[in-house]
Amino acid sequence: MLKQPFSRRDFLRANAIFGVGATVLPEFATGGVEGVKGSQEVVKGDQEVVKSGQEVVKSSQEVVTGGQEVVRDGQETTLGRKAGDGLLYFDGFTRIGPRKYKHPAEKWKLDDLLKDMDQCSISAALVAYTQSLNYDLMYSNLELNRMLKPYPHLFPIWNVMPHQTGEFPEPAQLGKLMSEHNVRAVSIHPKTNAWDWKARHSTPLFAHLSKTKTLTITTASELGAWEDVEEFLIRQPYLPLLLTGAVWNEQRYVLPLVQQYKNLHISFDNFQINEGLEYLHRIGCIDQLIFASNSPTMSAGTHRTYVDYAAIPEADQAKIAGGNLMRLLKISSKPALCENKNEDILMQAVRAGSPLPVPVIDMHMHMLHEGLNGGGWTYRMENGGPKGIFAMAKRLGYQGGGIMSWNGVVSQNAIAGNPCTAEALDVAPKGYWGLATFDPSHYSQEELRKMIAQVYADKRFIGMKPYQFYGFEYHDPVYDVWWEYGNQNKFYGLIHNSRSDLLEVETLAKKYPDVRWVIAHAGGSYKMADMAIAAMKKYPNVFAEITLTPVPLGVIEYLVAGAGENRILYGSDLPMRDPRQQLGWLVFSTLPLEIKKKILAENAMQVIKPCLDRLPEHNRPSLAST
Repeated sequence: MLKQPFSRRDFLRANAIFGVGATVLPEFATGGVEGVKGSQEVVKGDQEVVKSGQEVVKSSQEVVTGGQEVVRDGQETTLGRKAGDGLLYFDGFTRIGPRKYKHPAEKWKLDDLLKDMDQCSISAALVAYTQSLNYDLMYSNLELNRMLKPYPHLFPIWNVMPHQTGEFPEPAQLGKLMSEHNVRAVSIHPKTNAWDWKARHSTPLFAHLSKTKTLTITTASELGAWEDVEEFLIRQPYLPLLLTGAVWNEQRYVLPLVQQYKNLHISFDNFQINEGLEYLHRIGCIDQLIFASNSPTMSAGTHRTYVDYAAIPEADQAKIAGGNLMRLLKISSKPALCENKNEDILMQAVRAGSPLPVPVIDMHMHMLHEGLNGGGWTYRMENGGPKGIFAMAKRLGYQGGGIMSWNGVVSQNAIAGNPCTAEALDVAPKGYWGLATFDPSHYSQEELRKMIAQVYADKRFIGMKPYQFYGFEYHDPVYDVWWEYGNQNKFYGLIHNSRSDLLEVETLAKKYPDVRWVIAHAGGSYKMADMAIAAMKKYPNVFAEITLTPVPLGVIEYLVAGAGENRILYGSDLPMRDPRQQLGWLVFSTLPLEIKKKILAENAMQVIKPCLDRLPEHNRPSLAST
């Protein structure tokens, strides 16, 4: 069996967070797993065992098929619910407690979780505790129960492991304790807690969990590599498994598994795939999808927005929001519906599945060629061409945004990328403009000078988008010909830093004062926010755009507190990530409505204001509400 080193997986995951591909991926084992003896106890039931190499476990529940059409290729749908008909959200994974290497501003307390749930109208949650992983398991499991006792809408996740070392109860005793403390879900961390889930001595634990059909939560890295995840699913066909933490650039591993193994359930905390819910609904996997936010580390509003705007039947939205989880937890009585009575009109619109009633301008939009679902490397982007993107933008209430190619930037084919952007602008609704890209590693300075003049002869282009794959730091003289042209024409630049600091942005901001330099992904971490705040305090022509996968709870408020409300910009990075989650991150923040409106569109208008006279009328966004 091929083995994927853990360090390689860490590399891929880190790259996924920052939108960087890896050149080689290990082969994905799609057939049977060698050496699986199936020595564990088999539980009889209404499902059939998946044999090695066979297709699917039969589910005791019917898969929703057909019935209603899903939006695709620009078709319209009737989204929207009455204000009083909100979905009931039951969060499948939250986690509290101290952790290593924490930034002082990161959220981690039970109170942070409770506040986020109230803000985002989340009715109930499963709660994990970092100390159940980092200290004695049962001592910390019981401590978690004591902390949650005053909150009947919070349910503990106990971390479990085999009993043979004398540190943990044997399965029968564990079952009694779980029943006594109303524990309905467990987590396993074989890698972090250093035990072998494949070993014979682990069989009693998994036999018990399978017999009781206890929801078991883990990540792929805790089981090993992706072929190990498949082996686990084959060995444990009756054990409902919830896989959290998978990243959007791991779709080619996750999607085949979720189709083949019906005991596999997935969340979308980092798996922020474009049109993911619509695609998974279309292929019959709706009963395997779980809303799980990882709050208070991440924003719960981020992930509920993904579901609220899903273009699928409302009954299936309700399954993802909480119905599937309650079935797995064997909860027959629904928790009381939580609705934030102080929510603003943006939060109300999202919960109703309606376009935002204020303008939205997206400062970070990529584009594939029409009809494509893949971007090479590790990237899959469902419906990532103009029709899909502009249909999604309409559903969310976009008034415009800055478009750049994917092939020109990430695929390192700059000369082909700019025409791709122009083609998208040819079919774009009103309000969209282009960012061009030029690669100094493939072309001479004279060739660059000619290409720059040719591309910007199209007045729809007002932005500059370099990329780290071009191999030069952005303040290297090879870029000067581009920056000088941009400074003369008062363009703006979107900068994904190629260093661990923001020296590039600060150097360029000082040297080219007539360019507005936008720091991409400034909300990706509190450390990055600190650097962005420092740069904005030094230079009035520096702005910060928020988008990134981690969506840390509270970091947008932190950026505003540090740099002011006029310098922060909304961006989504679509279709690499689905825009709904990035939008929800801002909408469900605790910022006042007027500041949210600035970040959503008004500040973007200030960035492009020096270029408005250059833009054709069709490409100028408006701040008038639709």
